[in-house]
Amino acid sequence: MKMKSFKLIIISGLLILLLSMVQVGIAQDTHGANFAGELTVAVWGQIDLVPERQDAYVMHEIFQAWAAMYPNVTLKYEYIGGNGVAERFAWINTNLLAGTLPDIVLMYFPGPDITNAADLIYNFNDDLAQPNPYSDNPTWFDDFPLDGLVLNNSVASDGGHRVVGPTLSGDTGVTTYAYNKTAFDELGIDVPATWGEFMSIQQTLKDAGYTPFLMPMAGPDGFLWNWAEWTIREQMMADVVADCDFEAPFGNLNDKEMVYCVVTERFSLSDPRVAETWRLLKDWSQYWQEDFLSPPPEADLFAQGEVAIVNTMNLRLASISANPNINFEWGTFYEPPVTAADSEYGNDVVPRRVGNLGSAGSGSLYLFIPLTTLESGELQLDMARDLAQWVTAPAQLQQWCDKQPIPCFTPGTPIEEVFPDNPEKVVQLRGFFQPGAYENGTSGLAWATFDRALDSEWSRLFGEYMGGAMAIEEVFDEFQFLLDGAIQRALMAHPEWESDSWE
Repeated sequence: MKMKSFKLIIISGLLILLLSMVQVGIAQDTHGANFAGELTVAVWGQIDLVPERQDAYVMHEIFQAWAAMYPNVTLKYEYIGGNGVAERFAWINTNLLAGTLPDIVLMYFPGPDITNAADLIYNFNDDLAQPNPYSDNPTWFDDFPLDGLVLNNSVASDGGHRVVGPTLSGDTGVTTYAYNKTAFDELGIDVPATWGEFMSIQQTLKDAGYTPFLMPMAGPDGFLWNWAEWTIREQMMADVVADCDFEAPFGNLNDKEMVYCVVTERFSLSDPRVAETWRLLKDWSQYWQEDFLSPPPEADLFAQGEVAIVNTMNLRLASISANPNINFEWGTFYEPPVTAADSEYGNDVVPRRVGNLGSAGSGSLYLFIPLTTLESGELQLDMARDLAQWVTAPAQLQQWCDKQPIPCFTPGTPIEEVFPDNPEKVVQLRGFFQPGAYENGTSGLAWATFDRALDSEWSRLFGEYMGGAMAIEEVFDEFQFLLDGAIQRALMAHPEWESDSWE
């Protein structure tokens, strides 16, 4: 395996060299002629040490191709600290506030603490209106597929674009459930079409000796429960989403719209649908692993065949598809809708896609430049911005797309046409395609839309409720106090919202 990895690194290096020879004409004579010194990138994970993970390693290749064009520049990596998602968010925010981030940051799933940090993070707006030196398009904005959907999904309430990233164009969401198809076939069950069917098949799995579902409530994956809650809430409260989505880009609630939603009581803890969402999750928990409030064991219980259904996402597909210990057929399906037969608040709305922005166009991966980079001089900013332009130019986007577990394609293309000669792949990836994500991505009806710390408190209190330490009324009373404080902080930070005029 070490020899294979070494060969992959050598081949990748030759490809980078060839690519740089083709592209070097851009850098000669004029553009970038003054680039020199060190440029440091904070990277989410050791992207340079995982050639077997091509979906991650490709970003290293793209970075190195840029560096090869500018021999007077030394490109360095600094690994973002922490193991889990929450720890890495904390590392980024701590260093952002301290002014100690590197020149440019590559991260997953930026939230409002990044996109709205007007005094701390560089705004790309002026640059997006100008040509990208690595593209033939009229403006850099035109380089982003699907009419700039990635940019629209991450725009701040002040209209600023503080993050840019590659676009996973297509009609796929980024999260779904993976299931043991062999076990399903042996038990004569199929993927569920409704929430009621979802519960029924898990009872069948439980009766057959399986742990139906792995739902960690602690540890690095302790956030996964929120995807399920998010899906149910936004389906049952589709009218609330519509009422609060009052400014462009539509279909995606920003921090201003979410605060407006709470202040005007369009979204309230007193809405019975909020409590109903938690009731449905608690009823579901009878099919989760034992001690789900504790971190799950390090062993891969899905690969061992003990657990029948697990959360997964496009970034984790390799852990299933390339796992030599999985000796059964597997597939994917998305969380089914809560219908009127399942709950008095159920409906026939197609569930939105959630998780990492949830929508088509979301590559989940973004770059931003802290304003401290400018303090090091205009040249440092020029180099950091140039690297961002290189990464998101059409040629590099295609290179990135080609290495993703799910390739880029035209939205609306049926999965059978995306994989015309591979019926096994159709089964394995159907959960990412159906329901479609294009114009059906997450709206952002969640606390994290305007306050990630508040969302963490929501998760903590959910754990107290699930463990029986607090009744739901007690939870909501405690959270209301925290919510009121967060709302006031948001309003004080944004007087330009003119909230006194909200009705």
